[in-house]
Amino acid sequence: MDFLPGMNNAVNLHPMFVHFPIVLVLLSLLSEIIFLISKTEFFGKAAGILLNFAAVSAIVAMYFGYRAADILGHDSPAHDQVHVHRDIMLWFTWLTVLFAIIFQFIKQVRKGIFRFIALLILSVILVIGADRGAELVFRYGMGVSSPPEDMILTSPRHDLHEEDDTDDDDDEPDSHPSQPHSHNNQHDH
Repeated sequence: MDFLPGMNNAVNLHPMFVHFPIVLVLLSLLSEIIFLISKTEFFGKAAGILLNFAAVSAIVAMYFGYRAADILGHDSPAHDQVHVHRDIMLWFTWLTVLFAIIFQFIKQVRKGIFRFIALLILSVILVIGADRGAELVFRYGMGVSSPPEDMILTSPRHDLHEEDDTDDDDDEPDSHPSQPHSHNNQHDH
């Protein structure tokens, strides 16, 4: 039995790191909002620290994103969408780094509404870029071990958990765990 089966079977490490900048930027925005409302210095400092960590984690996620794109190659499905996701997240990463440096070293812009506006801009770009990344995973199966052909979607589908009339009750419960299947108590989760 693997100690960390998810990590040991990961196609690439990008999914392991992308969540850090997402959470850190959104927490920084939340801290900044609380700071602006309450004027409690702790939340202002927390917003700055979280933004700094977000910048570092965004660079790490970007590095593993480039590695993931290299692994997937140019012949992978939805390769053009990979470029769209990459371009949006490059803007996010470099703006995060730029804002972190500005707010770290220029005290005049640290107070007031400037950091809130910067964090709001970052959050909007982040949501759009993360959505494109989610589309690559959930719609096209990118970044996961080679999905079956019928799982690579070219248009949105909502029938992945509907009853499959071709299933035979004599099949072993977990004989096709990566295939879409119904949840009719054939196996335990």
